[in-house]
Amino acid sequence: MNEFEVRWLALVGAKHESTRLRAYPDHLFDFYVQYSGAGNRELILEMRSEEIPEFELPAFRNIEIAKVLMPGGVRVAMTLLEPELARNFSVMCYDLAERSKAERTVIGAVTILIRVLDSWAELFKRRLDEGISKEEVVGLFGELLLLEELIRERVASLKTLIEGWRGPHGDARDIGVGGVRMEVKTQRSTGAMKLRISSLEQLNDRGDSVFIVLRRISASDKGRSVLEVAQAVQDLLSTSPLATLEFERKIALAGMDDGSSHCHDRYDSDERVVYSILHGFPRLVPGNVPDGVVAAQYEIAGPSLEAFRSTWNVLIEATHA
Repeated sequence: MNEFEVRWLALVGAKHESTRLRAYPDHLFDFYVQYSGAGNRELILEMRSEEIPEFELPAFRNIEIAKVLMPGGVRVAMTLLEPELARNFSVMCYDLAERSKAERTVIGAVTILIRVLDSWAELFKRRLDEGISKEEVVGLFGELLLLEELIRERVASLKTLIEGWRGPHGDARDIGVGGVRMEVKTQRSTGAMKLRISSLEQLNDRGDSVFIVLRRISASDKGRSVLEVAQAVQDLLSTSPLATLEFERKIALAGMDDGSSHCHDRYDSDERVVYSILHGFPRLVPGNVPDGVVAAQYEIAGPSLEAFRSTWNVLIEATHA
């Protein structure tokens, strides 16, 4: 449990506005947890500075959020309106504090806070509207399988490895360990062997060693669900509380929801194929497209792709180099 969850649980027997506990005491801003008069979880964020820039708060459909001036600063109050989202709310609060704690300037911290709030507002909205899609579950399933395998291979410390999982942030890379970057592609075994590339940056190595891990899967009652793979990863992280907290944060950002039927679908991993992105690999990157082309999505297939097939051992050895 993160620091915010622990404090709300400590206040369970005193659900009234006069009782609150502080979290993240070393942060540039003051974070307090409490319960509203109606018994709802609340986060109070107090920014005590004359340098706070003007900012707009995003709108939430399941969190009441307000900004008020206070002597010497600004107070932001967030009240969770739907108790079933309590766990995600505490992870969001942790995310706000954790991602802004390294900032030493008020402007920098406020900028990060608003950016994080915007992403969580979109996440909560999507959960209400349509939830995580089947294709998103398939993609997450592949990323988590690779994480599980990398942990078992001990390619890096648990914290380093989970921090290197960038997929939930929408980065160009899925997983990075040192100077090695891994892009994860997950597809059904019944489909043609091909790679769908979503941007000009996805295979742009920028000096890193880049591998594509293609996972071919099939629906199976005897397989595992994305929820079960996530739990397996979390079990492997049990000796590292910091890695566990980071994993929980990213799982929430990825939109995984045990209330979604898609997250209970089971799959077998039929095949794992590794490709090395070496000189001559068929790819589009900013340096080899005509002037004026600023975005592209494309597919790679056939003999030109198979020429760059590598092995799992080569990938693992690269992470230890």
